[in-house]
Parts: sequence; structure tokens; C-alpha cells
Amino acid sequence: MHYDKRLGMGPIPASPERYINEKQVDGLSILKKFGWKLICIRRPSNGSCETLMKNGHDKAVGILGEDGILRINPDIQIRHSQKG
Repeated sequence: MHYDKRLGMGPIPASPERYINEKQVDGLSILKKFGWKLICIRRPSNGSCETLMKNGHDKAVGILGEDGILRINPDIQIRHSQKG
């Protein structure tokens, strides 16, 4: 049986800066000014996090790299919450 350790964890941690580096924090701050918002920080058990962002204007999705640069990728699969 598969057990998901993340069950109950929100897509954005209470302190995102604990999971991203200084360049990503700077990039996040700049991108927010251009309509981008943080949608989740994927936190797999191997320790390598992915920071996903979405543009409010055209709904583009991208990954904020460790270098602080956003790479737009239309093929990113995002799990939607299942409330019910």
C-alpha cells in the first residue's frame, strides 16, 4: 500500500524561504511584481524541491530554478486539491 507522507501538508509551506535559496527568494520577489504567484513547493523525500509559479494573466506555469530564473513549462502536471 502506498502511503503519502505529504497528506495534510499544504502546497505552500508556512515559511517558503526555508525550502528555497536566496536567489529563488529574490526571483520570487521580482516575479510577483509581474503577476506571478507561488502555487506550490514540491517537497519530495529526496530533498530536491521544485518551486512552481503561475502567471495570473495568461495562466502560464513555470519552475523557479535554483539560479532564481523562471523556466516556463506548459507540460507541468499539477495535482488539484480534492475537497469533499
